[in-house]
Amino acid sequence: MTVGKIHSDSGEVLIQISPLIHFSKFEPGSDQDIARKPLHVKAIPCQVNKQTELSPLHDFMGKLLQPEVLESLKDYVRWQARWREGFATGSMTFEQALETAPGQAPVSINLDVTTACNYRCDHCVDMDILNKNINYDHELLKDSLTHLVDNGLRSVIIIGGGEPTAYKGFEDVVRHLKSMGAQIGVVTNGSMMKKIEAVADVLQERDWVRLSLDSGTNETFRAMHKPGSKKCTLEWICDHIPAIKKLNPRFMIGFSFIIVWKDCETNDTQIIENIDEMVAAAKLAKQHDFDYISYKPFLTRSEQNNAEIVGIDKQQESVASTMHRIRDAIVQAKQLEDGKFSVIESTNLRVLENGTYMDYSKQPHNCHMQYFRQVLSPLGVFNCPVYRHVPQALLGGKHAYATQNGLQATQRNTLKLIETFDATEECKDVTCLYNHANWFIEDLINHPEKLDSLAPSFDRGDYFL
Repeated sequence: MTVGKIHSDSGEVLIQISPLIHFSKFEPGSDQDIARKPLHVKAIPCQVNKQTELSPLHDFMGKLLQPEVLESLKDYVRWQARWREGFATGSMTFEQALETAPGQAPVSINLDVTTACNYRCDHCVDMDILNKNINYDHELLKDSLTHLVDNGLRSVIIIGGGEPTAYKGFEDVVRHLKSMGAQIGVVTNGSMMKKIEAVADVLQERDWVRLSLDSGTNETFRAMHKPGSKKCTLEWICDHIPAIKKLNPRFMIGFSFIIVWKDCETNDTQIIENIDEMVAAAKLAKQHDFDYISYKPFLTRSEQNNAEIVGIDKQQESVASTMHRIRDAIVQAKQLEDGKFSVIESTNLRVLENGTYMDYSKQPHNCHMQYFRQVLSPLGVFNCPVYRHVPQALLGGKHAYATQNGLQATQRNTLKLIETFDATEECKDVTCLYNHANWFIEDLINHPEKLDSLAPSFDRGDYFL
């Protein structure tokens, strides 16, 4: 098998990739081993129960049922149902099925605008791709975003792979997206708040900015994040928020706190514990006019497939006491809530605490959500935020969406990967927030008659997936 490579602009090999399976071998009635057949032939039934721990932010099936995107969901389900029936009856090859495939863009993407970062965080899950000499052609990036929005993209989370505000075209990208009506979320380390202030005028009520701060004191902040500039302190960053809120109070600004406990380790480094600073962080956030603080558990990468997973070992003796300490801190933090300030617990944290997190790893063989949300990175297009820059999740190059033909080809690659990327195996250690949506869509494909009675949900005005 020929192996391809993704290089940096200086020629360094970043990741190796294997080509997608040759799908013309998906011939109905062939004698091929089942591993060479589409995954849906291995489909297993599952009772579709909505997880009660899902926060509204993570109710992705509810978001897909909104009137603005419901037809996109129905088109996908109908196509999958036709293809599966054609395969079962021997009347259709996969290549023939692709000729009638829907061509809309994903509803939501994570956009990594750069791999550059001015921090050296010990707990970074993207450490191995930071500060690589690989970049977009800026105009081609804008072309990609134009084609995506023209074909159904509704929201963009500018995040990950580096510090977004370090990208010299950050402001231009945000203004370009807002000129087309896309919803915007930005995840930043807070070191360049002037860049956020520069785009504040175009952000709207459903847009948001989230600062990854993870601490309640400057000592812990600098020890965890290791910013390059001495002036970059926790207080200095927080001091920028009141002025930005005064400039434009419509969009949300959040304080993100990744909870790290004893024995957490990644990048061969013992991470600094911060549980005792959860309440101090909430007080700091409220004092500086943040709209909320959000708590989420530490993530690391699986040794098996490099996927992002919850960083806790069930064998740790300290798990119960750790969860008790976290719960006590959240109870105290919630006492600070009022009409202007909220304390948010991530779904990952809820399921980790109540012990149901492994229920979210029981996936159908087909991950359908990769059709509706993807990651666009300088390293390429990938099928899931959990698998950003992981070779087996690659859908196309960094400018794959820069032309209409490229968009169609990339979505065809997506449909191919849905038939070969076995989520039951690949994601067995992943606490997947898309789990319920995947099972719900799988059920619709197996029973397409349900589409006739599938009513749209209320319009949340939230298209972030």
